[in-house]
Amino acid sequence: MLEGKYESRFEALNKESNEEYLSGFIKLVGDLFYERVAFVKNSTNDDKRKEFYDYLKEYIMHLYNEYKEKTNSNISLSDYLTYISHGHTALAFKIGNDVLKITKTKGPYTLNKTTFSCYIPIFFEKSFEVSESEYYTIQTCPYVNTEKVEEEDVYSLYRIIRSAGYIWNDPAPKNVGTIIEDIEYNGVSYKKGDHVIFDFEDFAYVGEVTSDIILDEIATMSYNPKVYTYETRYIEEKKRESR
Repeated sequence: MLEGKYESRFEALNKESNEEYLSGFIKLVGDLFYERVAFVKNSTNDDKRKEFYDYLKEYIMHLYNEYKEKTNSNISLSDYLTYISHGHTALAFKIGNDVLKITKTKGPYTLNKTTFSCYIPIFFEKSFEVSESEYYTIQTCPYVNTEKVEEEDVYSLYRIIRSAGYIWNDPAPKNVGTIIEDIEYNGVSYKKGDHVIFDFEDFAYVGEVTSDIILDEIATMSYNPKVYTYETRYIEEKKRESR
């Protein structure tokens, strides 16, 4: 229900001119952030919010003009920038061949996800502190295929993250995509068909795991019951490997 509601609101924006469409888009993003997430609605600094939205507007136009020049296209902004989906604290849009994600969090990211090859490459990321405990972040990444992701694909990614000493607390097919063309970025090769995590949200990781953390504690950390299932499997596999 919400998905259709959000999509219809973006679809209803004025598309007669790029300027009208972009102005309506920026306003709607702000309205949806306010409606959906109640972190610090009343204490957000209006000047800082304006700085973020002004930057977002300029950044979108930069990407749009760059895309038109690169492809020698006269595509309209409303066809270039389209709604994909939303999460609890984020909105995702297709921009040409990539994805623009606008995220609202309670703090800056604490883990550099670009160090994990199982994580989707982040082409661009910029955060704005709009209040003492609220951040808005802009990210771009490649568009990926989100169909036909199996549970075993998800577990393989969970194991990589877990082996690095972290817990991924929302392992699910909905947070995983398949690379649709070879990418070389920051010295890392992503091959067509590789599975990658594309959920950028602040709670994708819950901190470094130490040896004294037990399954019951892990279970209380996560709202996704798959963590307990995957962690049990991971522990058993490690035991067998150490024999």
